[in-house]
Amino acid sequence: MAESGHSLHWVIATLLVLTTPEPGHAGTYDEATSLMDKLIYRSGYKPQVRPLLNQSDVLRIGVSFELVSIVEVNDVFQSFTCNGFIGFLWYDQILRWNASDYGGVELMTPQSKDIFRPRLALLNTIGERDLFREDNAPVVVHPSGLTSWSPGSMFPVSCKLDLTKYPFDEQTCVLDLLVMEFTAEMLKFEPMTQTVGQNFYTENGEWEVKSTNLSTKFVLVPNDPISSIVVKFTLRRKPEFLVLSILLPLVLLSLLNLMVFVIPVECGEKISFGITVLLALSVFMSIMSDMLPRSAESMPLMIRYIFCLLILSLLTVVDSIIIVRLHHMGEGEKQPLPPAEPKQFPSLLPRVMTPTSRQNESPLENRKSSPEDKDSKSVASSRSNSSRSEVKVKGKVKINKYQAVGRHIDHISFVLFGFIWVTVTAEFMVSTDAYL
Repeated sequence: MAESGHSLHWVIATLLVLTTPEPGHAGTYDEATSLMDKLIYRSGYKPQVRPLLNQSDVLRIGVSFELVSIVEVNDVFQSFTCNGFIGFLWYDQILRWNASDYGGVELMTPQSKDIFRPRLALLNTIGERDLFREDNAPVVVHPSGLTSWSPGSMFPVSCKLDLTKYPFDEQTCVLDLLVMEFTAEMLKFEPMTQTVGQNFYTENGEWEVKSTNLSTKFVLVPNDPISSIVVKFTLRRKPEFLVLSILLPLVLLSLLNLMVFVIPVECGEKISFGITVLLALSVFMSIMSDMLPRSAESMPLMIRYIFCLLILSLLTVVDSIIIVRLHHMGEGEKQPLPPAEPKQFPSLLPRVMTPTSRQNESPLENRKSSPEDKDSKSVASSRSNSSRSEVKVKGKVKINKYQAVGRHIDHISFVLFGFIWVTVTAEFMVSTDAYL
């Protein structure tokens, strides 16, 4: 309850600062310089000392954060960079004056290096740790001692990214700022709001700010509690570009891989088509490996999906090779000789071995054959042709048997691999909570 009361106090103080009407009389130049000389330069004011009359008290500083832009979320280097301002608001009990004594001077704007200001270190930084060491952001001091300071900076921090559901992922990155030189018993931060301001925010083309949170906590360094500021950003990736440039072509390419079972074997392009798709999937996998961190801790499901499609494409190529082999299996076989041909060799052999010719035949042999001889020859010829035709038919049936098996494998493979493709793709979409 006390913490909420302090937060409400700082909110009211901020509203008072923002809604203070412009004074009608702000004093002269001499009065303004006289005020600054008296309170800062000639009073022995020490910026290193907390501006409290009683040093046993705790200096409470209100904190706010204004986001300007998200510069980068690097998936490979696991880093997050944003541009923004941190607003500080506190009471400086040393810098107080009566405005009527100085011609109605209501504001004093000294250099930030000349008065007390909290020094912060960015704990999880990948760059400069002391962010505001040389910052010249203006400081505004009111007659009551209410002081506001809003330094701006780039905040490059390490951010552990969970890329399991890439590119439909959400990431949470944190800025962890720790006060330097003072313990929690001397200086304490209190959030003026629970969220990050986005009044000056410029939309990022790749990331959407889903939610923000501003809080404070205590850190033991090494045994003393120190007040720190925690700025948390929950970001959601905009997947449209990656879906249209990588994921959708990948799905269509893997679907095209099934068409290898539709291509007829006779065209001669069945195997080459499957190998082409296999190589294209390999190229996609190499592109994805360059875009993502080389860590097995949170391997994206998309990599596993591409790997499954790669294995599926490899199996389709192997299946196509088997089908082509079955189609051409009968072409290289030796055809058996007809049964009549071996019987003809003995009758032909004496003629080959006997050195006679048709000129030495007797006139009786040259005469026309009798009708009975013609009938016997025609019967023998028809029997021989019938035997040859039957062998040819049998040989044709034997070749078509392998081709028929290949065609059946084509049909079964198309259905089987299509079912596997639909199952793997649907599982990937469900596991990544795919949205557009």
